[in-house]
Amino acid sequence: MKLKGKVALITGAARGIGRAHALRLARLGADIVINDVDLASYKVYEEAADRGSVIDQVEALGVKALGIECHAGKHDQAADMVARTLDRFGRIDILVNNAGGIAGEIKDSFAASVSEADLQATFERNLMSTIYCCQAVAEPMKRNGWGRIVNTASQAGLQAQKNGVYASYGTAKAAIIQYTRYLAQELGPFGITVNCIAPAYVSTPRLDKNVYSKMADPARQYRIALNRLAQPDDISKVVEFFVTDLGDYVTGQCLSVCGGALKF
Repeated sequence: MKLKGKVALITGAARGIGRAHALRLARLGADIVINDVDLASYKVYEEAADRGSVIDQVEALGVKALGIECHAGKHDQAADMVARTLDRFGRIDILVNNAGGIAGEIKDSFAASVSEADLQATFERNLMSTIYCCQAVAEPMKRNGWGRIVNTASQAGLQAQKNGVYASYGTAKAAIIQYTRYLAQELGPFGITVNCIAPAYVSTPRLDKNVYSKMADPARQYRIALNRLAQPDDISKVVEFFVTDLGDYVTGQCLSVCGGALKF
C-alpha cells in the first residue's frame, strides 16, 4: 500500500494499458481518477465486460474511484478534469498520461502526405493531451511539494518505422519525450519527477483483434528478444517504479519497455 492516501489521474484508462495502470495503482492504495473519451469503450472489444468497468474494478479493491469522460487533448476539458479531481479529493499526486493513438488510416500517415486533419487529431490525442494535463496538475503538485508524472511515448517515437509509416504518430511521441525532459528540469526543484515510458508491442484486446490475430508469430516477426508480446501489466509495472519510492531519484528519463525489440 505504498500509495495509500495518494490520488492518481490516468488518462485513456477505460481499457487496455490504461486499465492496467488504474488497477495496479489502486492495488497500491491510491484513489483513482479514470479518464477516457468513452468510459464504456471496453465493451467494444469485450474487454473484461463480465467484470464491469474499470471504475467498478477499482472500487472493488477498496479505494475510491472517479470517472471523467472528456477529451484530454482539449485545453478546457483537461483543465476542467483536474478541477473536478481537486473538488472531489482535494489533491492530485500522480498523473499518468496514457491517452493516445493515431488518427486516420495508417496508410495515410506518411510524413510528406498526412492530412492536416489527421495530423492535428493525432497531435491532440497524444502530445496536446500530455501538455494540457501536465500544465493543469503542475500548480497543485507544486503546492503539495510532491508529485509524480509519467508520460507515454512509443517505440515509434524512438526510431522511424519501416517505409516511413506512422510518421504523424511517431512525431507526436518523439515530442512527448523532449517535453518530458524540459518539464522535469522545471518541476524538479518542487519535488516533482517527470518521466516517460515507450512501450513497443503490447497485447490488448483491440490490437489482438485488429493486428496480431492476422500474424502467424508476432513476437518473431517483430524480433522481440524476450519472444513474446508485452502484456498491459508489463507496462504498468514500470509506471509503479516511477510513481513509488523506487523511482524517487529518477526524473527526465524515457524508458523503452519493449522486451528487447529496440536494439540500441
